Amino acid sequence: MRANLLEGVRVVELGSAWAGPFGARLLADLGADVIKVEAPRRPDLVRFSVYLDEDPGEIPWERGAHYQKFSRNKRGCVIDIGTERGFDVFTRLLDESDILIENNTPRVRKQFGLTDEFFAERLPHLVVISMPGFGNSGPYRDYLAYGITIEGFAGLSSETGYADEGRPARSTIPYGDPVAASYGTLSALAGLRARRQGEAGSVVELSQQETLASLLPDLFLRAQLDGSDPAPAGNDDPWIFAPHGTFRTRGGGPGDYVALAVETDAQWNALCELVGRPDLQPLNSHEERDGASVRQAIEAWTSERERDRVVDTLQEAGIPVGPVLSPKEMSEQEQVVARGVYEPVEHPLYRTIPYARAPFLFPGQETRGDLHAPLFGEHNREVFGGLLGMGDAEINELYELGVTADRPDMA
Repeated sequence: MRANLLEGVRVVELGSAWAGPFGARLLADLGADVIKVEAPRRPDLVRFSVYLDEDPGEIPWERGAHYQKFSRNKRGCVIDIGTERGFDVFTRLLDESDILIENNTPRVRKQFGLTDEFFAERLPHLVVISMPGFGNSGPYRDYLAYGITIEGFAGLSSETGYADEGRPARSTIPYGDPVAASYGTLSALAGLRARRQGEAGSVVELSQQETLASLLPDLFLRAQLDGSDPAPAGNDDPWIFAPHGTFRTRGGGPGDYVALAVETDAQWNALCELVGRPDLQPLNSHEERDGASVRQAIEAWTSERERDRVVDTLQEAGIPVGPVLSPKEMSEQEQVVARGVYEPVEHPLYRTIPYARAPFLFPGQETRGDLHAPLFGEHNREVFGGLLGMGDAEINELYELGVTADRPDMA
């Protein structure tokens, strides 16, 4: 279900992968009418990524799991904006819209004529959210950006991995994308509010490198003030000395671990009593934490007990701890089920897909059911005819010219 706080707001998304599509999806979750625009020969690349059931099937562009998650609640249409006719159709669509979200390189924007000057002169009402990897200026402006590369450029990779391994590790998901998307959504709402107060639209520029780096203030502050660069620290925490990490429970399998973080003397004393080692001394530095005695004492206790029992026992004693859940376990957890986090949505070509509801709840706000991620060109006639007022003959001509399509041109 989604809140309709943005009912009446129309968003056009000219994005791919995660950053642009996720930012647009957040606005869709809030009730905006989001229209995802793809090109006949350039569909969203995550349509072909991580296939549902690990099976691409006969129409792989409709089975990408990433695409399903990032493009729910949207309508989809196909326009080749690289052609004169397509650019005209796209501009007409922007005339009827409030916000444009895109995450292309400055080179691509310029190639399509989507310059700041164009928006100011032709579409002064539009709030434009631009999320290139490195911004629209500087020597790296046209560099290609991807999740792991942005993490490296932002300084995050220098902190990942373990010190004894000597090699940085990626952080599993490309954090630069959702961080930029979240900033983009916030900026879009601010731009929309400014416009409603009488100001013109605006072009907001968000560098994915800079937005991710903004979440690492302590690292950069230390580097800038005393020139120090911290080494990869694994599960260690710079402020919590002991214990802070994962501990094996009975079974010893990949899912038989708990994550534990002790911050206060009271939590430490309670933990020592539970594990039967009141003689343990609290650690007062990172150097002491390197010793194995504390970890061995805790794991001797946890390894004799089932994971969930360890969690319940420590939580009851006021000690921060949690199970290391697999995605499947998390989606089926009683807390998640009780709160209705995942809602089944029918997909016309696949099956019922459990979409996570919007993670923000507004008491008393009307809601409506989620929409499945749009099929390629699914809403072409709905958008061109119902929104832009085109007749069947004009829409058919767009198909004949290759300006639009119902399936990707894979040639």
